[in-house]
Amino acid sequence: MNLPGPGEIYLDHVGWYVPDLDEVARVFGKLGFPLTPIALHGDKDPNTGEVIPQGSANRLAMLEHGYLEFLTDVEGTDTPVSRHMRDRMDQYIGVHLTAFSVADAGLETARLQTTGISLQPTVNLRRTVEAADGSEAEAGFTVIRAGFDQFPEGRIQTLTHLTPAHVWQDRFIARDNAITGLSEAVYLVPDPADSAARLATFTGRAPSATDGGLEITLDRGKLRFIRADHFGVAVGLISTDLAQTRRYFRENNIPLADESAERLVIDAAEALGAELVITPAGA
Repeated sequence: MNLPGPGEIYLDHVGWYVPDLDEVARVFGKLGFPLTPIALHGDKDPNTGEVIPQGSANRLAMLEHGYLEFLTDVEGTDTPVSRHMRDRMDQYIGVHLTAFSVADAGLETARLQTTGISLQPTVNLRRTVEAADGSEAEAGFTVIRAGFDQFPEGRIQTLTHLTPAHVWQDRFIARDNAITGLSEAVYLVPDPADSAARLATFTGRAPSATDGGLEITLDRGKLRFIRADHFGVAVGLISTDLAQTRRYFRENNIPLADESAERLVIDAAEALGAELVITPAGA
């Protein structure tokens, strides 16, 4: 689960907005990802301890490096987060969140405040989880969010993990499908240069040209920007044994949109609205 060191920025996780977390368990369970239990999000006041509901709940598919998050709005809530989720789900079901991680959220906030990006108030995000020993525990994160109207690419945020041992519990990490890490987020956008410029400002990393568009290389993971007539996000994953991954998919009757010695592709229709591209480690 290695975390970023001083001055580093990682692609930490990507998040689907979905209407039904039980459906996530069915779809991604078949793909070989055990999911964490459903957890509610709250913003905890560090002075009073009061927890203000965020209006969202999640389940996670944990990887050795990074994870996949599945978020839904909580019925009966009306918060900026729940409104954003409902608005985005009205557009399409799929990936609407990209989260980066840094060692020090305070320093990163100071940097972002010099960029002209409008930031929301820092969130002291907390959710109750079951610890590895079966006791009740609290997972904690300090989260820096850009204003929801700043990025048509979705919800863009950076966080610092405060309790990584409660997040990366071995019992939830995918093993059977040999998929061990999150490698990239691929933005399908009308104007790749415009999107890359926004994400470059947010991450503090310059984009470079590639044969297929533009990309931003982080200290772990990368972002790619490809021209399309609509917004969407595809997800790149790493397999330590692509043959095992292929075998797992075949044994579980999972259709592949494309396969070769270099990659396996699961169509967006089979992964709740986001294409999954699995490549070998080191590719």
